[in-house]
Amino acid sequence: MPYTESGVSMLVLAKNESESKIEWVFLKPLTKELWFATVIFFLFTALVIWIIEHPRNMEYQGSNTRQLSTALYFAFSTLTFSHGQIIKSPLSKIVVVIWCFVVLVLVQSYTASFSSILTVKRFKPSVTYLDQLLNNGDYVGYQEGSFVNSFLTRRGFSERRLRSYTKKQEYAEALRKGSKNGGVSAIVDEIPYLTAIVSDPHYQKEFQMLKRIYKTPGFGFVFPPGFPLVHNLSTAMLDVTSGDEGSRMETKWFGAEAVSPSNAIPNTDSAPLTLRSFSGLFIITGCISTLMLMIRFSMSILANYTQIRDSDVQSPDVGGRNDAHEESNQAQNSMGCIVVDIHLHEVRIGSSQDIHGSVERAS
Repeated sequence: MPYTESGVSMLVLAKNESESKIEWVFLKPLTKELWFATVIFFLFTALVIWIIEHPRNMEYQGSNTRQLSTALYFAFSTLTFSHGQIIKSPLSKIVVVIWCFVVLVLVQSYTASFSSILTVKRFKPSVTYLDQLLNNGDYVGYQEGSFVNSFLTRRGFSERRLRSYTKKQEYAEALRKGSKNGGVSAIVDEIPYLTAIVSDPHYQKEFQMLKRIYKTPGFGFVFPPGFPLVHNLSTAMLDVTSGDEGSRMETKWFGAEAVSPSNAIPNTDSAPLTLRSFSGLFIITGCISTLMLMIRFSMSILANYTQIRDSDVQSPDVGGRNDAHEESNQAQNSMGCIVVDIHLHEVRIGSSQDIHGSVERAS
């Protein structure tokens, strides 16, 4: 019956990334897809605000350069909530309120993730899986006389790439040298032996044990056939392993920092924020912005239609008044002509009578 955790694992050199120079670390909290989506929505929000505010807001009028700079400045200034009061339309205000909420969530999430990246002391293994060693052609160490040699050869490792050791000091020295300097890139051994190394205060911060890569029957006691205490010992071992006594024994012998395959190499990295995490927010702000844009277009179309209809209604009235005025003028002209003709006729008659009177007096 096994009395300790069984299996085969790897011991590798731990790398402290907090001591190395990391460039562009401020980009790590967000994935590339999320960065791209954020920039696209900044530009989309700027376009929506410009379309809504352009007809009536003097801030969004002028030269093309001024309009573009004003729209972009307003959209990106929401990142620091310093956009000011340069919008007038209620539709624009609705778009800005929703977008500011999205920006607030993004900024807070980014700040938390970025702080975690900068403050957490991160250790990463130099090797993460066994096939990586095989593909790179690295040297692998194992305990001399162990069955691990046959296990590695079955996995495809050649004998010239395997190096045997007998002491944990030799393990540590070989890992420090590395494959290129006469050492190895990883030690493959049974979990109890590796646990004893990583629980040692001299090595626990320098090396890390990966999760179990192969399950074995484990360690146990061997008795001669027919030994009368086999049943009693088996029952006692079950009582120890099924209760808290086994954990206390492991802590006593290997220390509180003993590593088991289930919790080997804790992942202290802060996973970057993905687009999927904020897809709901982007959908909401996109739908609201599109809706406000459609309302703005509908209002413009309705205003133009009303203006055209009013102009069509006013046109017949103006034409009727002009026709009546022309008819009145024509009537007045006709009456004037009649009066003039009558007056001229009277003048002619009077002149004729005067001429006849003068002729008679002359006679």
